[in-house]
Formats: sequence, structure tokens, C-alpha cells
Amino acid sequence: MHERSLVQRLLQQVQQIVAEDGGGQVTEIRVQVGDLSGVEPLLFQAAFEEMVSDLFSSECQLALDIVPVMAVCHACGQQFEIVDFQFQCPACPTGAVQVIQGDEVKLISINVSSDNPVEGVAS
Repeated sequence: MHERSLVQRLLQQVQQIVAEDGGGQVTEIRVQVGDLSGVEPLLFQAAFEEMVSDLFSSECQLALDIVPVMAVCHACGQQFEIVDFQFQCPACPTGAVQVIQGDEVKLISINVSSDNPVEGVAS
């Protein structure tokens, strides 16, 4: 299950970012998961719930945003959503398309609460 290794790397990345930013309690981690990323959201969530308390409070939540697969046609420039794994442009009958979204796993944001809020910065 590669979701465990992805979650482990994600938590390490968040820990590093929070430490560099002065610390605090992580309350939410928001991640985008593309439909074509090969990540099973339920397994990712389960791995997160199992591993989060190793580095952060068990109160820390994972927010998963599922991103559809988008492509652009090399022939006509049309951008479109890939549905049912049909990698063909709906505007012209070509298969010369490039995926531009939906094949990634991306850290979007980290919500941190701090005991010592910095003036002018929302926690």
C-alpha cells in the first residue's frame, strides 16, 4: 500500500514546514488528490488517521480535495475533462492530448494554531 509511504512523506513535509515557520499545533492538512494519481482516497485517509498521532495531535484533520483529470489537445488547444478514461479531444477527433491536471498529489495548505499568535497574522 503506497498510500502509507505517501502519508509518511506528507507528515514529514508538514512537520518541516511548521518547524521552519516557528511551530504550533497543526489542526488541518489540506491535500489535493488527482483521479489519475493512483492514490485511493479511503486508503490515504486510513493511513493518515493511523499515522498522524506519531507527529501531531490526533485532533489534526485531513481534508482531501479530489481533482478531476483535465487535458489539453495538442491539435486544437481545447481544454477538457477526461471522463471514463477517454483520452480523446471532444472538439476534434485526435488522441494527441496532454494531461494538465489530476495526476498529482499536492499539499495545498496547513492550518496551525499557536499559543502566541503573531500580531496581524491569523492563526
